[in-house]
Amino acid sequence: MIPMKVTGALFFISVLVLSGCGNFSKDADKPNREDATIIHKGEKDGGSMETGDGYGFSTFDLEIDVDGKDAIDANYKITKNADGEYENKLANEKFKDEKAMDALDQLFVAILLTKDTTQQQAIDKILEYYQIEDYTKFELTVEFDDGTMLDFEDKK
Repeated sequence: MIPMKVTGALFFISVLVLSGCGNFSKDADKPNREDATIIHKGEKDGGSMETGDGYGFSTFDLEIDVDGKDAIDANYKITKNADGEYENKLANEKFKDEKAMDALDQLFVAILLTKDTTQQQAIDKILEYYQIEDYTKFELTVEFDDGTMLDFEDKK
């Protein structure tokens, strides 16, 4: 009689453990079910390089002229999707859409602009990235996710 009570108790405990550890909800097998993730405040607000979601700005417009001729044009704007256009006449590159976003991603990660970046720091970082020593026109407009702007034009 005792082995039967022990067996019954073990069976009952096993059922409780398995039902507690299992996932028997009605949405358990749905493919669109999301796993729990940690969301940083910056990701909800549009993202930043620090949180790994976005670049920290919603628009980026860069134009550099070398010897009076158009050399670099880079445009990025958040709409429903991230839209990008990229042209580097020095390297004979012109891209739209996905290829443009790949080229812009490399630029953005290399220069890491923030709202606290000064005009000279932005110029130095971008010129270093493109390996340009001198320019005749440098125009940059960046609108950060918090609404601050970096907007300037420098002509030589």
